[in-house]
Amino acid sequence: MYHRRQIIGLAGAAATLVASPVILKAATRPKVRIGLGPQQATQADTKRVWEPLFKWVMDKAGFDYELRVANDWAGIATALANEHVDIAQMGPWGFVLAKVKGDAYPLSMLTIQGRPYYRAHISARPGLNDLHYWPEEAKGVSLQLLDVGSTSGWLVPTHHMRSLGIDPKTYYGKYAEGASAAAALVAVAEGKVDLCSGWDTHRNTMIKNGLLKMDATRVVWYSQPLPNEPVAARRNLDAEIANRLKSAFGALPKEVATSSIPWPYDGFIPTDYKPYEVLEKMGRDLGVIRT
Repeated sequence: MYHRRQIIGLAGAAATLVASPVILKAATRPKVRIGLGPQQATQADTKRVWEPLFKWVMDKAGFDYELRVANDWAGIATALANEHVDIAQMGPWGFVLAKVKGDAYPLSMLTIQGRPYYRAHISARPGLNDLHYWPEEAKGVSLQLLDVGSTSGWLVPTHHMRSLGIDPKTYYGKYAEGASAAAALVAVAEGKVDLCSGWDTHRNTMIKNGLLKMDATRVVWYSQPLPNEPVAARRNLDAEIANRLKSAFGALPKEVATSSIPWPYDGFIPTDYKPYEVLEKMGRDLGVIRT
């Protein structure tokens, strides 16, 4: 039998148990789902290289996070457009697709040694010394492009060829799409493929890290400057969360950027959609975007 004092004590304990979950819930930080494009050779490498940056940003903004790496550039665009992630660091063309299909919008843009741009390129294998003008002198050779969600690896070179009246699927002796940037460059360096697409930042990083010798490939074409990769948000992301993230990216100190962002990236700048409009036009010219 319980005495009155014991009953009061049990009631107080029960009230504490009921109240505790409410207190814990209030103390829990919101979780932000982050998506990354496949910038490194493997998903594990991409996560290892970029997670220190996003950990700093999320701590600065006051959020917990979950970091995912897409299999390809098209995949990260689909994930953001379908709201499977809250924000994504992605290729410019993928961002355009996510904006057109899912109303995604930019939070910040990466800078490369202070620059807001990079360039697509076409690299040639050793020994292909008689090819100086691409694609005019490349008929009959083999060409490896990256996946269709890649800006420099598919959109830009495909648009350039089409603008010259060239159908890549019939113009080359062998034509393929879908390789990763690292795999494509290695295949060219080993002489397995004559030409491949890619972007200067990635090639320079592979050379700096000892994964590709300077003379292992020869660049035969550069594009005009292209807008750098954005960090974009899904439609309907809570405005307060978006603003806190934007502020955190903008507040990244130089010393933190140096230690947490892989070379040659060095920070973030504010951006809107205007720099990416040229890519949307390319997509419409190619018939990929029809809406």
